[in-house]
Amino acid sequence: MNFYEAQDDARRRTKLLVFYFVLALVGVVLAIYAILGLYFMSQMVSYVDSSGARIVEQGSFWDLERFATIAILTTVVILAGNLLKSYQLSAGGEVVARDMGGRQVDPHTTDTDERKLMNVVEEMAIASGVPVPQVWVMDQEAGINAFAAGTEPGNAVIGVTRGCIQRLNRSELQGVIAHEFSHILNGDMKLNMQLIGWLFGIMMLSIIGRELLFHMQFASMRRSRENNNGALIGLVAAIALLVVGAIGVFFARMIQAAISRQREYLADASAVQFTRDPAGIAGALKKIGGQEYGSKVKAGKAGEASHMFFADGGLFSYGFTTHPPLDVRIKAIEGDWNGEFKDSVIPEVASSRGGSQSDARMSGFAGGAAPQQVEVGREQWSQLGNSELNNVAVGAAVLGSLDRSWVDACHDREQAQALIFGLLLASDQKLRGRELKYLKQHIGDAAMELATQWFGQLAGEHSSQKIALIDLSIPALRRLSQPEYERFIKATQWLIASDGQVDIFEFMLQKVLESHLSAYFEGSRNARIRYHKLGHLSSELNVLISTMAGVGAADGNSLEDAYSAAAQDLVQHGVRLDGILPPEQCGLHLIEDVLNKLAESTPPMKRDALHACGLAVMADGVLASREAELLRAAADAMGAAIPPFVKQS
Repeated sequence: MNFYEAQDDARRRTKLLVFYFVLALVGVVLAIYAILGLYFMSQMVSYVDSSGARIVEQGSFWDLERFATIAILTTVVILAGNLLKSYQLSAGGEVVARDMGGRQVDPHTTDTDERKLMNVVEEMAIASGVPVPQVWVMDQEAGINAFAAGTEPGNAVIGVTRGCIQRLNRSELQGVIAHEFSHILNGDMKLNMQLIGWLFGIMMLSIIGRELLFHMQFASMRRSRENNNGALIGLVAAIALLVVGAIGVFFARMIQAAISRQREYLADASAVQFTRDPAGIAGALKKIGGQEYGSKVKAGKAGEASHMFFADGGLFSYGFTTHPPLDVRIKAIEGDWNGEFKDSVIPEVASSRGGSQSDARMSGFAGGAAPQQVEVGREQWSQLGNSELNNVAVGAAVLGSLDRSWVDACHDREQAQALIFGLLLASDQKLRGRELKYLKQHIGDAAMELATQWFGQLAGEHSSQKIALIDLSIPALRRLSQPEYERFIKATQWLIASDGQVDIFEFMLQKVLESHLSAYFEGSRNARIRYHKLGHLSSELNVLISTMAGVGAADGNSLEDAYSAAAQDLVQHGVRLDGILPPEQCGLHLIEDVLNKLAESTPPMKRDALHACGLAVMADGVLASREAELLRAAADAMGAAIPPFVKQS
């Protein structure tokens, strides 16, 4: 499967969601009117005619004014609920995680299960080319389940139940987490968040009725006898809202099922390709079917997010389940499955402290050799976006090549800032002295000393390791206060601009921070799709490709070859470039506008533009560090993701 095509499909499903919402709204309005119409039709109405005679007759079912009033009021209530919930969710996935009763995992946790979970998530993030999401655990949930939530990768959250990390081995947990990462990469996560907002609006009447009934239970004991009529009216109103709201819930469950079921099959298939281990995710599904708690989620608000879970949360769904049956999912992965589920038990107390496994092997840190630049063939690069390119073994290899103290520093909010400063320090000793003086004056002596140490340790490391350290630091940097964040960003901007020019690594780092921190602290920057054909951006693409070719080329001949390779590729997508631009008309300082426009393009357009960029920088067939950094910067600026291309030792 191709993530860019899946994202485009998710984008189109957003339009389908609006269509379903309108149908549900019409259904709720008609249901309310039918109930009230039958009530009025059962009443006797009396009035005086023009001759003065009193006329008594049965009430009518249809009344245009009544229908308009009901339609307007119902629409206002439902849209208000949708807007309220959507505003709450704009803060990102942690809103959903809190609603599920989750607790954010401490990056320095000593809990063995949580440490295993953190390392699996970090490996997946590095292999996917996205920053590490926040990790939350639902401690009171014994079932095996998980979810991914967020409006974009910059505020994404991976949530898992305690049963999930206790009952699954590392391979099975990898399968579950890979499934959730596929939801992030293929656009399902954003669609699912939108779905929560729309469904909340549809279920608003039921929620109002339930709350009214709940408060009446406690208020009834304090009411005097004179207020019994008012209590009766309130009770009837609450029950009526619950009955009518049930119709809204019915439509909501139908929409959840219609939107999410097929996407679960895609996520399962992607997880298998991601981990290269069908037994992992299949084993997790078998354990769900074989244990007492299954995949049940008890949280009060789980119904709103039932479509986001790894497996059916065991919630009443009016016959519209949001997930395919377990046996169907398992058979799609293992065609020869014998139909037997697997039992599972919680581990014995302190069993993980035995000597059977070393901490390094349990944690995923193998202490491997540093990655090397890698030859990337055109055929391999043509698979850009295909889940086959995302390999958790690559993430594990990169993570294993990092010194454990480096990874621990990324988890610390103070050290993470100093590490980023150290990565930005200049090689020129005189310029670096000025930069350190700035850090001492504006950030502090300790920050200056730490930045100096990090510069010494990381200056010669491979770009894949530097990018991994940046991605690992994102969760810690999200924990900064608003004033700390503003000071941090100001310092990084000063360091980048200190020599009067922006190099490729600085450009990449700037784009990563903009994409994944600015969105978190300054609000979501979800771009509206404005461009649907690459041909509409031909002049802008010429600036981008000319710049990329200049980075990838070693001499004039290879420059022409690099540009030609990218230009010929774009012809297939209806784009004809006018010829390579002179140096003064291209460069990093001029591609900002191009990348911003591509961020407002469809996912397949982003894939095609990135593919052409890759051909331009890899004309020699080798992806060097600076070229990998530039491609990562372009991908982040577009709102896309590319995996690391490194040679495994």
